[in-house]
Amino acid sequence: MKKQFYLLMIAAAITLLASSCNKEFQRVNTNPNNLESPDAATLLSNVLVSEFYNNADIAWTVGNGYSQYMTFSQDYYNTATRYSPVTNDPYWNSMYEAARDADILLSQAQQDKNILMEAVALTLRSYAFAQLTELWGDIPFKQALQGSSGKYTPAYDDQQTVYTDSQAGILPSLQRADSLLQTNPSALLNGDLLYKGNVNSWRRFINALRLRYLMRISSKMDVKSQMQSVVSEGMLMQNASQSADLTLPSTIPYNFPSLTERSGDFNVKFLNSTLYNAFVNTSDSARLQAYFAPNSNNADQAAFSFSHYGGMPMVVDASTDQANTSSHFNSSFTTGGNPDVLKARIITYAEQEFILSEAALKGYISGDPNTYYQNGIVGAYNEIGLSTAQANVYLSNVNVQMNILNQDTALSQIITQKWIANINNGFEGWIEYNRTGYPDFQTGGSANLNNNTIPDRFLYPDAEKTINADNYKNEIKKMGGAETTNYKAWW
Repeated sequence: MKKQFYLLMIAAAITLLASSCNKEFQRVNTNPNNLESPDAATLLSNVLVSEFYNNADIAWTVGNGYSQYMTFSQDYYNTATRYSPVTNDPYWNSMYEAARDADILLSQAQQDKNILMEAVALTLRSYAFAQLTELWGDIPFKQALQGSSGKYTPAYDDQQTVYTDSQAGILPSLQRADSLLQTNPSALLNGDLLYKGNVNSWRRFINALRLRYLMRISSKMDVKSQMQSVVSEGMLMQNASQSADLTLPSTIPYNFPSLTERSGDFNVKFLNSTLYNAFVNTSDSARLQAYFAPNSNNADQAAFSFSHYGGMPMVVDASTDQANTSSHFNSSFTTGGNPDVLKARIITYAEQEFILSEAALKGYISGDPNTYYQNGIVGAYNEIGLSTAQANVYLSNVNVQMNILNQDTALSQIITQKWIANINNGFEGWIEYNRTGYPDFQTGGSANLNNNTIPDRFLYPDAEKTINADNYKNEIKKMGGAETTNYKAWW
């Protein structure tokens, strides 16, 4: 009996020791540097830099090709401007990552009752989803961002839902963000690299985005009251200094892309003839020189002449003559000589004013479309370090002055000026072309691999066909059974 008692005591001691060791093991192997929840300020900084940097990176490569700001001179680099089927997977991934991180930030802000952080998170999530739906169409949306809860195969939602869903839609979210800031104009925000926690600056940014996306859907929904409400409230950008732009560092990994680009890659990118002709037709010598260098045939010419520059048409492989008579981007893009040119942008004062000009022209809002138009041009000049006096000289050109008596001509002028202003702003030029048909882009002729048409969207990433196969197949049925870049999702 005594022996059995001793055995029980030993067993209990072993159990107690094992339990104690297990607790100690857990304590020792818990990394005190690991956060149970992410630091909000750090996460905000990461989302901001990611969205702005990826926009600038895309603008410099695929975006400038699709928007016809530049043409590649060699077949190897020419895929984008040949309009072949493109998935653009990296941008899809980066925007979903940004949306996910913004959503985490939103949950944390709501838990902490941080009004400004909540508004900022709603804004950044909305921008990420807007980029996704405007480039791909219908996307995983309402069931997206739920990987942590085991939802890896989200259904696709139609584009209208992405814009208007009352819970998470782009426009309701932005309106909610602005309303939150109205109630707490003195809120503080850590980690804000964009506006340093200035509530009114964020409201101006938010409302400029609201105007952009209301105009996007204006052919499908009546947006007059919402647009007029934003304008009447008056919390909009007043000049170029209030634009949503970010100065990127000069070193990797988040530097402006061209600063560390190989010379071989830089030297095959040329001013597109569509943009060159727009500069020449409006005598826009100031912006031509700000962005581009004289062609190699005239590299030693000191005096300015439009003939010293040139644009390259859509080609598969440029001839020697085409390369020698076309202009490269100037040295600012490889040396950082003009920091205003090299900023990463999401939406600018200039774009806001061109949106207002179109809205006034179409009767969506009150106001003079020509005044907004002129403001936009001045803003576009100021954005890249050019003076208001230079902009006013440009505005005196007869081909720049708005033809208010012809709505189609006036609209073409507005959108063309917006297109020029959005150099290095992602795919905005292409998105607006898909909405309006302006300016008149080249299809590339025999080089075009999309039946001589300009596509409306990217193809979904290959991962969607495997990881999210059932939902992908359901979406493709809406396109007629085969995925196409010419599918119009909604607007």
